[in-house]
Parts: sequence; C-alpha cells; structure tokens
Amino acid sequence: MLVDLAVAEQRHYDHPEESSERLSERLSTSPRFSGENHILVARTSDGEPIGLCWVVLFDPGTGLEAEIAELYVRPHGRGQGVAHRLMADAMQLIRSREVTFACVWTRGDNHAALAAYIAAGFAPTEQTVLTWLPLE
Repeated sequence: MLVDLAVAEQRHYDHPEESSERLSERLSTSPRFSGENHILVARTSDGEPIGLCWVVLFDPGTGLEAEIAELYVRPHGRGQGVAHRLMADAMQLIRSREVTFACVWTRGDNHAALAAYIAAGFAPTEQTVLTWLPLE
C-alpha cells in the first residue's frame, strides 16, 4: 500500500515521477531510524562565529532525507552573503549524500531566509503544514 500511495501522490508535486517498480525497490519500513546532525558555522576573518546552518539527515525508509533545521546569522553579519554561503555548503552536503528529499520551514514574512532558501534551489510547495503541540 505504501507503493500505491507514493505512486498516487507523485502527480500532485513538481518533481520527477518514479515507477512503482523503482518505488518498491526504494521503500522500506523499519520500527526505528536514526539521523545525523551537521552544524555548519560561518566565521569572521578573526574566527568569530557569525552564522550557522543546522542540517539534519535521516532515512525513514523512503531514502535519505534532509531538513534545514535552522539558519541564523547574527544581526551584525546580515546583508553580507553569509546565509547564502552557508546554504551553498548545506546544499553541497545534501547533494554529496544523494538526498532524495529536502525541506525547510520558515515564516512567510522572513524575507531574508526565504531569499537564501530560494537561491539554494528550494521552492514553495502546494502542501499544507499542520502542527500539533501538547497543551497543558
């Protein structure tokens, strides 16, 4: 059923479609999976940390996935291309690891982050994201 679901859902997204045979080869489930955290740090010429990009890699059974968990540049370092350089390094890591899907979340009013993500090749999707938080 997972293959059937994946085949049916492909038509809703703008990415290359895979055959059901290819999906059958690639999809597997496991009761547990683990991941990797990669923290990329940009530094000034005197070594001061000025920005970071946190990349999470994990395989839930559908192929290696990536999430840009955080991208942050200190206020005095903004407007100097630091975020774009960090994202270029993140994308180099993502491509070198042959990631099958990558995502990033941000607010729609975070124009600087959106510019960095779009410049790195990310694009808005048609998905609706719902969240759940435990309320006391």
